[in-house]
Amino acid sequence: MMGRILSFLKKIFWPDRPISCFGRTDTGMVRKNNEDNFAILPERNFFLVADGMGGHNAGEVASRVATECLIEFFTPEKIARIRGNALAIGHELLLSFHCANQKVMDMSSEDPDQQGMGCTFIACLIDGNTAYFCHVGDVRAYLADSDSMKQITTDHSLVREQEGTAEGKGNTFGRHVITRGIGFPFPEEPELHQIPLQSGNQILLCTDGLWGMLDDDEMSRVLQESQNPEEACDTLVHQANEAGGKDNITAVVICR
Repeated sequence: MMGRILSFLKKIFWPDRPISCFGRTDTGMVRKNNEDNFAILPERNFFLVADGMGGHNAGEVASRVATECLIEFFTPEKIARIRGNALAIGHELLLSFHCANQKVMDMSSEDPDQQGMGCTFIACLIDGNTAYFCHVGDVRAYLADSDSMKQITTDHSLVREQEGTAEGKGNTFGRHVITRGIGFPFPEEPELHQIPLQSGNQILLCTDGLWGMLDDDEMSRVLQESQNPEEACDTLVHQANEAGGKDNITAVVICR
């Protein structure tokens, strides 16, 4: 009897609802190759988006290597060990970013064609009714409900850091100058966020090829009007291309 009561209470307060998710990446209308990368691991509730930087297609290498590194780092066994422990999750996310950063920097130093390569990067791990984010650069995470959407992450870019200063006024070039990224020594730790989730919440992870083409209201409208994550991703990518598609475009949508 007591077991049935505990099971009933767990379903109310700690619901194990399945997560629906989808991701889409596109070269866009201007670039010749796609240096974005993403991974969706629903069985681990783990999601990644990377945006490559660097010449000779090295950005594509950096984003792929960083993504693969975190997939290998967060094994199902490791995730099972840290579930329910916010401090452990945060620690492991930071450690994984340092591991990926070191690997990309080592590769960059060993191959002249890959010197200076890097990527902006975000990881999202969902544990029960909490989403944990870790990121560097200007890859963004948004949290949306039925009538609003807000940006969770902070852009690690020159223009963002100069907001409100004389140097930042009218500065559009600085948006593309990244101040924290994989492939370079971190001037500060990667940024961590811990966000409570409710039923019906949607998470959008995206590169600047999406948010640079569509404003927050447009993206929020697509999330509200789409029937599922696949439709949302397809529509977001299509609209970004319709708006010019000046960069590679990647969107990952997660519905709780």
